[in-house]
Amino acid sequence: MTTHITRRQFLLGTGSLLALGCASWLGLVAGRTSPAGPEQTPAAEVPPPEPSPIPCHYIFRHGLIVDGSGGKPYLGDLGIRGDRIVAVGDFRAAPGAVEIDARGLVVCPGFIDVHTHTEDYLAAGGRAEMLLLQGVTTHLGGNCGSSVKDVGAFLSGINRLAINLGILAGYRVLREAAVTQEGRRARANEVAAMQEKLAGALKEGAFGLSVGLEYWPQYLATTQELVELCQVLKEYGGFYATHIRSEGDRVLEAVKEAIEIGERAGVPVEYSHVKAAGQRNWGKMALVLNLLDEARRSGLDITADVYGYTFSSNDLGSGRSSIKEEDMLLALKHPAVMVGSDSGLDEQGRAVHPRAYGNYPRILRRYCLDQGIITLEESVHKMTLMPARRLGLNDRGLLAEGYKADVVAFDPEVITDKATRPNPNQMAIGVRWVMVNGQIAVKEGQPTGCFAGEVLKGGRRLLAINHRPVATS
Repeated sequence: MTTHITRRQFLLGTGSLLALGCASWLGLVAGRTSPAGPEQTPAAEVPPPEPSPIPCHYIFRHGLIVDGSGGKPYLGDLGIRGDRIVAVGDFRAAPGAVEIDARGLVVCPGFIDVHTHTEDYLAAGGRAEMLLLQGVTTHLGGNCGSSVKDVGAFLSGINRLAINLGILAGYRVLREAAVTQEGRRARANEVAAMQEKLAGALKEGAFGLSVGLEYWPQYLATTQELVELCQVLKEYGGFYATHIRSEGDRVLEAVKEAIEIGERAGVPVEYSHVKAAGQRNWGKMALVLNLLDEARRSGLDITADVYGYTFSSNDLGSGRSSIKEEDMLLALKHPAVMVGSDSGLDEQGRAVHPRAYGNYPRILRRYCLDQGIITLEESVHKMTLMPARRLGLNDRGLLAEGYKADVVAFDPEVITDKATRPNPNQMAIGVRWVMVNGQIAVKEGQPTGCFAGEVLKGGRRLLAINHRPVATS
C-alpha cells in the first residue's frame, strides 16, 4: 500500500534527517565520537523502577473517565481509599480492594447543584434517592432570598445527610429581622443591622447572599442597599446569588443591575436560572449573554446557571412554556453558564416541577448524548468543576488525586429522566453507582440508604471562574 505524505511532513522529516546527520558528523550522537577518537560502547539502559502498588478500598475498573476538567474522556481506572481519590488512569493497585466493573459506564465526579430549595428536606434526614439517582452529590440551598433564620444553628443541628449540603444567607430573612414595618424600603440603620446579621451568617458558614428581587417584599430593596450588603460579602469571601428583578420584559435592565452591584461591591455574581421569559422576550438571550461577556471582559467574576426545561414553576398551572428552547440552549452552551436545577422538595421529598427529579439526566440524555448540543466533557464540567469553583470547594468537582470521593458511574445508553409535568416525582434511570465521600450511596442502580453527606461551609474561595476566553467577534 502506498503511503502519501504532505510537503510539510516531508520537509519536517528531511530536516530531522539532516539534523541527525549533522549531529553524527559532529560526534554528538550517542555511541559516536569525533573521527579522531575511539568508538565507545553505549551504556546499558537502566529500566525505571516499577511504581509501588497503591492501597485502595474501591477501584472502578475500565470506565470512561470524564474527570470534570472539560478535557477529553479516556479509558482508565479510579482508585479510592477512605473518603479520597488516590489514583486515576493507569495504575497498579495493592491487593484487597473491592473492584467495580465500570466497562461501558461513564465515570465522573458527583454533580454539584448550586441552585436548590431543598435544605429543609435534606436537614430533616431525607434519603435523597431522587437526587442520588441523577448523580447529584452536593446541593447549595437557601436561594432566591429564602433561607434559614439562623445559619449557625441550622448547620450545627444537622444530624445526618444523604448528600453534601451548603447554605446561602437569604435577603428576605435578613430583612424580616431588621425592618420593623412592612411595605417600605429599609432605612440606613436597618441596612446596618442587615449587614451585621449577614456578617454573622457568613462567619457561621454561609457561602454568600441570595436575593429574589421579583418577590415581595424583596423587590423593595434598592440597588444601593444591595451594594452595601454585598460589601460584607467581599470581607468574608462570599458571592452574590441573584434571582434578578425581572426575567421577562425588563430582563436586560435587570441583568445590568446585577452586574452593577457586583462591580461596585467588588464581589463575584451568580446569576440564577438565566432565562428570557414570555414569548415577546424570546430571542433576548443572545443580548443577555452579551452583557455577561462584556462584564467578564471588564474583570467581573460573573457566572450563571440554567436548568433543562422550557417551563418554570410559574407555568405549571397553565400548561404553557414561557421559555424558548433555543434561548435555553444558547445559555446551556455558553462557557460562563453552569447547570443548576432550581429544585424544590417538601419535607416528604415531593416536588411540583420535574426538574427536582430529572434535570441532570435530562440534559445528559437529550442535549448531550442524543442531540449533541454540548459534548459529554462540557456537560460534566458544567455539572462538577465549574460549580465547585463557584463555591470555592477546592477538593470536589474533579477526579484527581486528593479530591473527595464523590463519584458517579452512569450508563450512557440508558441514562434519562422519567419525571414529567403531570407526574414530576418519577425517578431517573441509568445511574449505576454513586459514591458520597467514599461511601456507596447507589449500588448497581439501587440506593443503599447510607448517610455519608457532609455539611459544607463557605469562606474557602478559589480563583475567579474564567475557564475560557470570551470571543470578541
